[in-house]
Amino acid sequence: MLINPHQENREWLLTALDYLETFAGHDVDYFGDRNYESKAIAYQRSVVNDGKYRVVFLGAFNVGKSTAINAFLGGTYLPMDIEECTSRLTFIQKGDDLRLVLKLESGASHNEIDALRRALSDIEADIEISQDNRTLTVMCPGKTPAQMRRALEPLITVSADEDYPHLAPLRDKTESLTLYLPTDALDDDIIFIDTPGVHSISDTRQKITYDIIEHCHLVVVFVDSAFVGNVHDLNFIKRIITCRGRRVFFVLNKADKLENDEIDPRAVHGPAAQLVDTFRRHEIPDSADTFFLSGYRAMAAIGLDQGQITLEEVLADNKLMIPTAVAERIAESAAPARDLSAFLMGQSRFSHLMERLRDYLINENKSNAVLSLADRFVFERASDYLISIRNMLKLARDPSKFEELRANREALLERIETIRETITAALQRYDARFRGGEVNGVTMPGYVEQMRSLLTETAIEAQVVQPTLAWLRQDNHLKQACRAKFKPLTAQLEHQVDTFVSAILGTLNETIEASEKETAAIVAEQVGVARELRANLVEPQKVLPAHVESSVSGEYVAFGTGGAVVGAMSGAMVGSVVPVVGTAIGAGVGGLLGAVVGFLARLAWSEERWIKKLTPLVRQNAMEMLLKGKEGGGKPISAMFTEYLENRGQAFSKAVGDEMSNALEAVKKECYALLAREEEIRKEREAVIARLEPKEVKLEGIRTRAETILEEDDLP
Repeated sequence: MLINPHQENREWLLTALDYLETFAGHDVDYFGDRNYESKAIAYQRSVVNDGKYRVVFLGAFNVGKSTAINAFLGGTYLPMDIEECTSRLTFIQKGDDLRLVLKLESGASHNEIDALRRALSDIEADIEISQDNRTLTVMCPGKTPAQMRRALEPLITVSADEDYPHLAPLRDKTESLTLYLPTDALDDDIIFIDTPGVHSISDTRQKITYDIIEHCHLVVVFVDSAFVGNVHDLNFIKRIITCRGRRVFFVLNKADKLENDEIDPRAVHGPAAQLVDTFRRHEIPDSADTFFLSGYRAMAAIGLDQGQITLEEVLADNKLMIPTAVAERIAESAAPARDLSAFLMGQSRFSHLMERLRDYLINENKSNAVLSLADRFVFERASDYLISIRNMLKLARDPSKFEELRANREALLERIETIRETITAALQRYDARFRGGEVNGVTMPGYVEQMRSLLTETAIEAQVVQPTLAWLRQDNHLKQACRAKFKPLTAQLEHQVDTFVSAILGTLNETIEASEKETAAIVAEQVGVARELRANLVEPQKVLPAHVESSVSGEYVAFGTGGAVVGAMSGAMVGSVVPVVGTAIGAGVGGLLGAVVGFLARLAWSEERWIKKLTPLVRQNAMEMLLKGKEGGGKPISAMFTEYLENRGQAFSKAVGDEMSNALEAVKKECYALLAREEEIRKEREAVIARLEPKEVKLEGIRTRAETILEEDDLP
């Protein structure tokens, strides 16, 4: 019987982690930090136990993203009307029952739970409550897509604040929503993630950028095929594509509005070519797969197949643009519903996207994408544990090496101090770049001063205020803003501020990442040297006389398993600033909205008079958001950036310092531990060898198997 390689590797990794945990936690021959190892192994086990392959769907407001996801799922589980577009992260995975699970930041009150029950009374949903009231499970007894959609409406839709105001407190404390669907459209190990429109600046949007993308394996970006030359948030898209080699599919939706000759997935001409050209002009890699789609036609075909809509309703739907000749053929067909469904599905081009997505999920390293990091961890840990075992075995087999170890102990300690000095010097150079100072005879301004040079009143005027006012003068934007109580104006100001802030953050990150990369390379080399010292404690002549090239530690990736700490720490600091900045932007545009609604009675004003009145308000709000802050309000974005930059520099320095200390202390600790065991090893050589050899065989087996899996993984 064939065994699923993904499941086989997953089960083996769990077994390997169990052995490593037992060894590091209880074995007398382990010399390291037991508590640290226990936490590290527990985290990796949670990753493997989860084992889900995450596909995240991104797109601007009203681009048809939720409609397309419903087509993937084979039913209208997600709200998809314009006024119902998703406003919160929604996780979707396979389950035995149709249920919706809400994870809350704090426990739900009795009033909030009662309000949810009342809101869902028409579908007779059962609500299960965890002991701490922080998990609410909505059970949908009928197991129909319509029930799930109805359960979601009061919780995730844009219109929920107006339609279900009594549920606002519950929505505000909702951390995540997960749909469990009893459908064959999803595999057990796949999670779909639907997201709000990416043009909105909110806590959720920023979580998408710096958390969801970081932990996903495939990104599907939806773009309106009519506006590919004016794609919003190019900085955001650039970050997605360049984020750790993430695979990206671009879906040009609403393709039913295009002429046939415009639909060219090869990107030679038409919207796909425009998209590629836009990417090239903004130095964005254009290696992503591109698809055309009419999600609306696909859902009509599915609804017709499932009997959710009638043939007459489909034929009467002008949005579907069914040609007269096709309608006449359908009228004469023996199976009109089936034939019309097939026509719509073909016109939707949904099958092209679905087949490519399934092929990617099934064949293109799904198991490796999920398990590769855990497998690398197992490989590196087994390699490390083997060092101690083999050092003791060498001493047991040849006790004369104790004299050599003792004689070279001082030279070993001196070498360790040399490594420490090299890393410390690299950190001092990093600190000069971070705080400001001299590096190789060049005076560096420091991250904060660089930020201040970019975030000036002049720059804000040129890149935020004037583009917002120019937008007001274009087309009928001013009239539309007046009629919509200035909400379009606040949205445009929000967009301009976001673009400006993203550009500054991108510039700063480019500088910071270059400095971190340079420092990390030096630390990686020196930590590799320290590891070689430890691996050759009983044969110091191999490493003490000469410099050890970093290549000798090739199996120890970057900083080794501890090196991930550096990336995690600095990555966490990147993520920490952006949600707060998003909140500041939202609060700022809210202030603008409050200031301009009083002008609504002056609809007869001329355009120039409107612009004249609005200009100081736009400027004031932009400056308050970015530089000055509001009296009695929150911090300006400049202050948040300052905290972020200081925190990031400190986090990186601390993580590198900790990594250095861990690596160097491990060498000294093992040296002294081996000398302390000299009497035992000399007296009980045979017993020690008999005790250690099975451990060596076991750890080498784990290391070799993990290495084999890594070699089979061709992901970047």
